[in-house]
Amino acid sequence: MRCRKPAPEERQVALLWGVVAISSIALRPFWLALAPFAPRCPFRVLTGLPCPTCGTTHAVLALLHGEIGRAFAANPAAAAAGIAFVVGGLVAPAWAALRWPVPDLPTPLPRWARAAIVGLLLANWIFLIVKS
Repeated sequence: MRCRKPAPEERQVALLWGVVAISSIALRPFWLALAPFAPRCPFRVLTGLPCPTCGTTHAVLALLHGEIGRAFAANPAAAAAGIAFVVGGLVAPAWAALRWPVPDLPTPLPRWARAAIVGLLLANWIFLIVKS
């Protein structure tokens, strides 16, 4: 994979990502206090089936309690995204400070990569349907 020198804007985004990730962890008590007020899934209320994002709130709450297994049981894609967000947010400021190179991703992504992403999201949704 080819790499390139990061633009100043990319370094700023990396620093901002770090601030947001650390803030989300620091605001843990606030998120836990708001959780009981989260609305029910309208798709599930209407159809009885889980939507592709059903279980995201449960997954995030489990992650906030440090229960990674329970988070993946609630919604594997949401749990993986939450972990990637926090880990990336902790790594990104170091990357920006050290001015490491940026992978030069093709735009648009190759068809196989887009198909893999769609396949993973569908597999996650099937998991949620079978689990319910």
